[in-house]
Amino acid sequence: MKIKVATILVLVLFSAVTVLAQSQPVPLVSLPLSPDAVSPEGESFRLTLHGTGFTASSVVRWNAISLPTHFVNDGVLYAFVPGALVNSRGTASVTVFNPNGGQSNVTFFTVHSKSDNFVSARTDIPTNSYSQVPTLVDLNHDSKLDMVIAETGTDTISVAMGNGDGTFGAPVRYATDSMPQLAIAADFNHDGKTDLAVPCYGSNTILVFLGNGNGTFQPPIRYSTGIAPTYGLAADLNHDGNLDLVTVNQGTGTISVLLGSSNGTFGASTDFSVGLNPTWADIGDFNGDGKIDVAVSNFDSNSLSILLGNGDGTFQSQSTYPLAAGPGSVFAADLNGDGRLDLVIANQLANSVSVMLGNGDGTFGSRTDYPV
Repeated sequence: MKIKVATILVLVLFSAVTVLAQSQPVPLVSLPLSPDAVSPEGESFRLTLHGTGFTASSVVRWNAISLPTHFVNDGVLYAFVPGALVNSRGTASVTVFNPNGGQSNVTFFTVHSKSDNFVSARTDIPTNSYSQVPTLVDLNHDSKLDMVIAETGTDTISVAMGNGDGTFGAPVRYATDSMPQLAIAADFNHDGKTDLAVPCYGSNTILVFLGNGNGTFQPPIRYSTGIAPTYGLAADLNHDGNLDLVTVNQGTGTISVLLGSSNGTFGASTDFSVGLNPTWADIGDFNGDGKIDVAVSNFDSNSLSILLGNGDGTFQSQSTYPLAAGPGSVFAADLNGDGRLDLVIANQLANSVSVMLGNGDGTFGSRTDYPV
């Protein structure tokens, strides 16, 4: 009997440790990195990252190279970048990896001289009709950026592999549902290969293409969303170590949340109300509670919706802020270096950009508009 009891206790303890080990969140890195660029002089430096979901076992990666990492708290890490990694011009991908939670979103770090001239001759890459903003991501882990382009007019996405010199190979196309939008690139099933999620405006769906690791993809899995999803995001909203999906739905004035599983599948969508004709969103921890929040721009109601996260994949009712006419894209970043996320919104009809400084408690100050 003692042996059986001991065996049961060991199994229970092992199960508890296993559950605990799998409960680390997928980290989220907020912009900007500090610093976000250096000159190619080969000097080592300290890189500071802000975000959420960091743990004592988090590791900062530079082009997949693990760096010596220091944990400050769940929203701050710093790492030491050796000079050998910055002795020539180029762009590095910077991520945070949680051993039991997966890899963060990709941020970019530039190594360049102040005298560098960034203007060069244009190179055109043929796409099908009504191509959307491209998604830049290293699909085959060769340290060269590739492109994924949603082609709304032909219900396809194009994948063009990068050559590492600013040129790209011939695009390979994959059929989608009606009117695909900007693709989301992430590892949804924890196999170390980049997958894609593509909102489809005309069919009220989001398609998930699991990657093969070489720049090709498996046939898509289809999930329903609210009406007319125009934009999407991936983040670990409930801190279970799996990425979840958020879509911005123009037709219903909502965002849809689809909670993810470790095998790359997603549950049924849950909708949360925002303003009229929402067009864009960004995420971050706006109130410093370690939970991911969402900011949504609403084109027809000229407003911004802030939805504070509860940490379980649900959100509190929106708080709204007035904006100039026709707000489009919105981005979160710490603009003034106070450790609080601020917001930048492009106003399409007002020909202006609005800046709203964050107070650190989930609220934002009055906007300042800049004409463009």
